Amino acid sequence: MNTKTTGLLVIALIAVIGLGIFSYISTKKSGIQSSTPQTAEVRQSIATYKDGMYEQIGNYTSPGGAEQIDVKLSLKNGIITQSTVTSEAVRPKSKFMQGLFIANYKQLVVGKNINDLKLGKVAGSSLTPQGFDDALEKIKTEAKT
Repeated sequence: MNTKTTGLLVIALIAVIGLGIFSYISTKKSGIQSSTPQTAEVRQSIATYKDGMYEQIGNYTSPGGAEQIDVKLSLKNGIITQSTVTSEAVRPKSKFMQGLFIANYKQLVVGKNINDLKLGKVAGSSLTPQGFDDALEKIKTEAKT
């Protein structure tokens, strides 16, 4: 075989492989999409909550020991419309970290669906969000219809 024929065979082979990969990916994507319910079934499987104001204490463990935060949330149709967090820390470092959290968490919470909410690190505070998430789980249990 000459160089020109070999080059054409390589190009054809690459094209066939590419089409095969594209076809496989397209099939997988459509399979995932079609197997995921998209209507009332999804809404029914998601918990619903009573509208209202809820308050719970969130617990977590800092390097110095157990700490708490007081979390108040207002819910409307499963959406958090208001939130207030009060520091209940007893250790200076925990008070400082809770202060950072309190000054910066609202934008991550207000306007969000309670089912979709789980906080990670907020303004350098990684433990206070664990206390918030603990209180949030208690609120979900209290507010379920």
